[in-house]
Amino acid sequence: MKRIYANLLGEWIDITEAGTVEDNQDPTVFFNENLTYSENSKIARCFEYDYINIQYNGRNYRIHPSMVQIVTE
Repeated sequence: MKRIYANLLGEWIDITEAGTVEDNQDPTVFFNENLTYSENSKIARCFEYDYINIQYNGRNYRIHPSMVQIVTE
């Protein structure tokens, strides 16, 4: 099982079930679909920009992609 964690204001939060990503998408589905590489690209589609939008507890966070961790349990 994969868990998605985001560093929100200095605290690592499990957003797998309680958060959403980019236009209110499920985090697991979003990263499964967008953690892919276009031909001849070294950057995954979900990391093309220098930020990712995370929605959690009624707030929107715009964080750097390095502040997201995907953990397989």
